[in-house]
Amino acid sequence: MEVKEQCQDKILFFRLGDFYEMFFDDALTASRELDLTLTGRAGGNKEKVPMCGVPFHSADTYIERLVHKGYKVAICEQMEDPKLAKGLVKRKIIKVITPGTITLENAVASKQNNYIGCLNEKEGILSIALMDVTTGECLWADCAASVMEDSLFDILAVYEPSELIYAHMGKDMDAVREYLRSHLAQCTVTEFPADDNVDYSEQARSYFPPEDFAAATAAGDCIGMLLAYVSDVMQSDISHINSLEHIDNDRRLVVDAASLRHLEITQNVRDGGRRGTLLDVLDKTQTAMGGRLLRKWLEAPLIRIADITRRQDAVEDFVLHEIMRQDTADVLNRIYDFERILTRIETGTVSPKDLVALRESLAVIPQLKNVLAGASADLLHTLNDRLQTHDDVYDLLCRGIKDEPGLVIRNGGVIRDGFSPELDEIRSIAANSHAFLQELEEKEKEKTGIKMKIGYTKVFGYYFEISHANTKPIPDYYVRKQTLVNAERYITPELKEFEVKVLTSQERMLALEYKLFGDIRRQIQGHIPAMQATARAIARIDCLYSLACAAYDNRYVRPSLNTKATISIKDGRHPIIEKYLKDELFVPNDVTLNHEDHEILVITGPNMAGKSTYMRQVAVLVLMAQVGSFIPAKEGSICPVDRIFTRIGASDDILTGQSTFMMEMKEVSYILKHATSRSLLILDEIGRGTSTFDGMSIAR
Repeated sequence: MEVKEQCQDKILFFRLGDFYEMFFDDALTASRELDLTLTGRAGGNKEKVPMCGVPFHSADTYIERLVHKGYKVAICEQMEDPKLAKGLVKRKIIKVITPGTITLENAVASKQNNYIGCLNEKEGILSIALMDVTTGECLWADCAASVMEDSLFDILAVYEPSELIYAHMGKDMDAVREYLRSHLAQCTVTEFPADDNVDYSEQARSYFPPEDFAAATAAGDCIGMLLAYVSDVMQSDISHINSLEHIDNDRRLVVDAASLRHLEITQNVRDGGRRGTLLDVLDKTQTAMGGRLLRKWLEAPLIRIADITRRQDAVEDFVLHEIMRQDTADVLNRIYDFERILTRIETGTVSPKDLVALRESLAVIPQLKNVLAGASADLLHTLNDRLQTHDDVYDLLCRGIKDEPGLVIRNGGVIRDGFSPELDEIRSIAANSHAFLQELEEKEKEKTGIKMKIGYTKVFGYYFEISHANTKPIPDYYVRKQTLVNAERYITPELKEFEVKVLTSQERMLALEYKLFGDIRRQIQGHIPAMQATARAIARIDCLYSLACAAYDNRYVRPSLNTKATISIKDGRHPIIEKYLKDELFVPNDVTLNHEDHEILVITGPNMAGKSTYMRQVAVLVLMAQVGSFIPAKEGSICPVDRIFTRIGASDDILTGQSTFMMEMKEVSYILKHATSRSLLILDEIGRGTSTFDGMSIAR
């Protein structure tokens, strides 16, 4: 009851021997959500206390299921050995697992980020910080509270946090809750008890490079609160969170959530899945790290011509050199998601299997460096320089961890022979006890000239048995242990020492392996920031490789970039539709847009003529070009745009009580407010079902 007081809003997993038990309301909730048998336990009252439990060694899968349903789980462990404890065993909450901080291996989609967000309002400025605990990255943005619906809701829609905390939000939080209820129902929301005497911004400063943090003046508190919350929940060191990025609309092409959905960039319109999306077409990544980054690239393409050109050069390098492309794929294919493994090392939840995966990943980095040494693109050389081989860590893992270790460290069989002389000795005692006893027996026979044999009983342990027929004097160091009818049983210091060693060897072996495993983990911790930099470089190489593969397989060409505010595409094709057309050819088409004589194109034609496809295709190809990808066309010249807006088809929002017409008007109003002369607008069917005047005034 005392422990439950500390975590009222969480399900308490209370350790009892080999089980985590839940009581009272927690038991009712968990039994319902996890299909567990509900039992009872005497609790001092007349009625039994509801109770259910799960074995502690398989608790992860149950925790994962609860967290995916939006619950928070508090883990309460026994803090002392029950054999030595007087009275109740001391217990303590060692960590809390929430939807935004779960780091269990299979709990989060490998090619997707899992964000936890924090909202904070200060002097009319709303700040949002988003963090992926599993990869160690943090994003932030500011906006005026008055434009919250446009900026903030857009960020929430694109990044889809699974958990959100907030402080000092006042009435604005009602609007946020309303938005989450209708658009992100799975997001768990918690108020953060901010302490006005704490300088959260100052606390956050030490996590990130000074130049990155300096830019986040207003958002500093928000980032600090998020770090404080995550640190408190995870109850572990979180210094692996060291990458800070501004969601910067001056350096990236802004595609709002509605446009991402309409154009089917990362989610399809049908069921929100990835089949039939641009991501699905372009994703040839070999690593989970690359898969996550490619998704980010598509959600936030580049604006600056120099940045886009650098990526294009790298993609072209891969397209032109087939052997380099194949060799890169062979190496990347053997690299595990070690970005997330590093997080588990930092937070102390790493498994032996993870360390083997890390070792195998590090083993192939020298090969990747060799492959990229032959590249000519500047970006590939830069990334190659960032790849480190981390020989110290690799050597430690080779010496310390077996090739095929046990699955859980608790059961041992993880540390390699030869790593620790002490462990080797204990292992050899356990393995060679029989041979040792025979040797000892022979040695003592020779030394004393007495016939004897070694025996063992549960009560007396090991002994030398000497029959009464042996009349030779017994040496002084033999201690009598038991007298039989026709023999005496003795023990010697050496035999006693051996007995202690053998009987405790199993226990000592497991304890020592656990300690050595912890030492290896702590030694690797010091190398985490450098290894994260390597992981991020590998992710970028993987994305460039992926874009090159898509370009090669689908016959894409490199578009040229111009500064003349012109978009000109010859024989363009829609990348998603041409991929899914089985027996038909996609009929290519041209488009020219500029500020002189082609500023607005009005597309007319019968139903099913392909108007919408044609319009979306222009937007998708521009977006692809700004990601650095090649495009499905004969040739193309594109001036980077600052925003892509779409208003497509009939859609209502019944949940918030908005009609089709109302939704259209709101979307058009949003476009008119934010579009600049450098924006690309796609308006597919506007003002239908209302009077002609409405349509005409919008067009004007």
